[in-house]
Amino acid sequence: MNQTYKFILFCLIAIFFVTAPARGDSGFRRYAGEFMAIDVSARAQAMGGAYSSLANDVFAAFYNPAGMVQIQSTQIGFTHTQQFIASVNYDYIGFTKPLSRDKAFGISLIRLGVDNIPDSRKAGILADDGTLLGIDESQVNNFNSSDYVLFFSLGQRFRSKFLWGFNVKLVRRNLADHSANGIGFDAGVLFNVSDRWRVGGMFRNITTTLIAWDTGEKELVSPTIRMGSSYRVPLPGLNSYLIPNVDLVINTDSPVNLVNDRSATLNGAIGGELVVKERLFIRGGYDDLQRVNFGVGIKIPHINVDYSFTSFDQELGNAHRIGLVIDFQK
Repeated sequence: MNQTYKFILFCLIAIFFVTAPARGDSGFRRYAGEFMAIDVSARAQAMGGAYSSLANDVFAAFYNPAGMVQIQSTQIGFTHTQQFIASVNYDYIGFTKPLSRDKAFGISLIRLGVDNIPDSRKAGILADDGTLLGIDESQVNNFNSSDYVLFFSLGQRFRSKFLWGFNVKLVRRNLADHSANGIGFDAGVLFNVSDRWRVGGMFRNITTTLIAWDTGEKELVSPTIRMGSSYRVPLPGLNSYLIPNVDLVINTDSPVNLVNDRSATLNGAIGGELVVKERLFIRGGYDDLQRVNFGVGIKIPHINVDYSFTSFDQELGNAHRIGLVIDFQK
């Protein structure tokens, strides 16, 4: 095993054990960071989120900031999603700029919100014995529930084939008259084994993210580790290629998988992308929540347009995501 592989293995082991003590903390609400784990890229979502080793566009700031180094031009990315019977809006905007051949900077913002929720707590018309007689519509007010995450990202080439990066993220949560703030950190590594084969690791909430509410309540978001690999397979004679991807997902706090009500300590995601003449992209994947995903993409000069579909249970409705990447390459 050469020195580079030893270094990557040491980082993986050290990060896991440094963050492990946070799992035993008590007095905090846990499993609060699901809004920070939702895919932001239509391309990545279509492949089941198996993207930690493939991240090579503006969305790399979210999936693996080490991948930003591979972007040789300024990019801006947008995503919009409506899901859960169009009640939940999920939006992303990101910006990435190379600072040099070996370094890149990014800033991005996520918003997850449910808007115009009726609040009828003060609208009830009560009898003397407390019986509800009706609702005074004039006393019904609307409020919003929204979560924001602001990322500051930096990627750096450590050696010719080894890249690393990190995120500093500021968290803001709003629910009616209450709010919460937090700060967290992510780290990513990427190793180009060859021109076709890449391996990567993404460590979210690496130090455990603390979110504090103005009510005095606190939430902990425990670390999640994603390790992935992708391989480019040329298709001779077709001017096309296939990229299968796989991610291993380790949740250090053993949350419950809401889809099948089982422990989700160790899961995986698998997907693939068929690239036809660098213009048409056909994608599919199976994510770590055991959902089927698929999508397509089209590339025209300076613009990539992507669409993805995720199948949820019928009572929740399906998720459709549209993504746009603008590339300012000369």
